[in-house]
Amino acid sequence: MYPEYPIQQAQRGIRPAGATLDETARLDVIAAQLMAVQRDWDAPAHAARLAAALADSRRVWHDMQTALAEGTLPLPVDVQHNLLILSVYADSKIDACQTATRADALAGLIALTRTLAGSLREWREAA
Repeated sequence: MYPEYPIQQAQRGIRPAGATLDETARLDVIAAQLMAVQRDWDAPAHAARLAAALADSRRVWHDMQTALAEGTLPLPVDVQHNLLILSVYADSKIDACQTATRADALAGLIALTRTLAGSLREWREAA
């Protein structure tokens, strides 16, 4: 019906071989942002920095969900399933952090983000 549809679909499915490394780097950046907010919890711009870090975190996790749904992450199927479960869990942690009144509330999201980045890096090196 629409000759451009197959072309758009094909373009969406093309990702460079280093896509997993890109996701890992993005997770590392997010973890660093969250750790900086946690470290400087009493800083004057705390609320704005927390909101920005959580928005960036949500964007990375949602981008990962999109890539999983489109099948564009070069990972084994079982790893993709586990990653999807983790991304949904991360959403709940981000929601909880939005109403956080203490710096230690970020610890779970930071640990999850750092651990996943490390695991993806190890998987990529082993592949």
